[in-house]
Amino acid sequence: MRTLSVGPADAGQRLDKFLLRYFKEAEKGFLYRMLRKKNIKLNGAKAEGSELLKAGDTIEVFFSEETFEKFRGEKAARNGAENGTGARASEALSREKAAPPLSVIYEDDSLLFVNKPAGLLTQKAGRDDDSLADRIASYAEAQAALRPEGAYSQGFTPAPAHRLDRNTSGLVLAGKTLPGQQLLSYLLRERQLEKYYLCVVRGRLEAPLHSVLFWQKNEAENTVSIRKDAAPGAERIELKAVTERLLERDYSLLKVQLISGKSHQIRAQLAWLGYPIAGDAKYGSAEVNRELAVLWGGTLRVQLLHSYEAVFPARLPEESPLSEQARAAFEKAAGKSFRAPLPPVFISVLKALKGGSYGE
Repeated sequence: MRTLSVGPADAGQRLDKFLLRYFKEAEKGFLYRMLRKKNIKLNGAKAEGSELLKAGDTIEVFFSEETFEKFRGEKAARNGAENGTGARASEALSREKAAPPLSVIYEDDSLLFVNKPAGLLTQKAGRDDDSLADRIASYAEAQAALRPEGAYSQGFTPAPAHRLDRNTSGLVLAGKTLPGQQLLSYLLRERQLEKYYLCVVRGRLEAPLHSVLFWQKNEAENTVSIRKDAAPGAERIELKAVTERLLERDYSLLKVQLISGKSHQIRAQLAWLGYPIAGDAKYGSAEVNRELAVLWGGTLRVQLLHSYEAVFPARLPEESPLSEQARAAFEKAAGKSFRAPLPPVFISVLKALKGGSYGE
């Protein structure tokens, strides 16, 4: 038998949801069967699974060690609850040292905002891929090992709350705890969070742009198409854009507010509107990319599209379904703006087009 202690980061969620996260390899039906048979108890009593956990609660799990480790998955089997905090911290720190660097823009107990380099996958596509998600998980795990028990969410792996295309750089938001991740998911889903991108495009945008079009993805080819009118399988997309700077040779630096949030959306939508993004090999202009290679003095291997800024609302809607813990996580970021510095290649091309520096 093992006893799990519920800390502040796990409070406010249902017992069954906690169990499903903690025992990652167990089926839902199995866990409910264990609850019915009193092989899992809450505070020493029979539980249904719908109970809301409170800090200080105890969950008693009457599994064999083999069963416990099996349903916890490889990570639990590797670390083992019997190792103790010192060993867990040592292993986590070792993994952190071996992991590639993570450029942190902001972090607190619940939230982690990082600057993703172009060329790095947000989520791995193959088993051996390097990804931002893995880097975030390693970073957060090393930190969790050094913090008091209960200060992090058990059974929860910190991960990006949204994605950027592989060759798009910039700000990515992640929750370090379950309440933090729930907060970000809510803000993104309900469009309470303002997200802004910077991009270099061919063409001159003379007036502010507000574009509503329709988007359709070809999964087999990993491409998207844009339509003016609705069609079966097409989804509505929306963005706004303004010119930040007019550049030489008919280029512009645009600031784009992403209102919907579909894969490849900004790249495909701006190209359809006549403003191809520099360096974009999939939706951009080969002529533009060749011209910039000559002007800049190097081949552009990534699109000049950068997730630049996220602006948090000053307050949450009264009717939001967020837990007390998620609301507490919000308070530290409420009304604040977070920015990711431009990568060197973006700055170099701006200077080559006589756009000066930006955000420095």
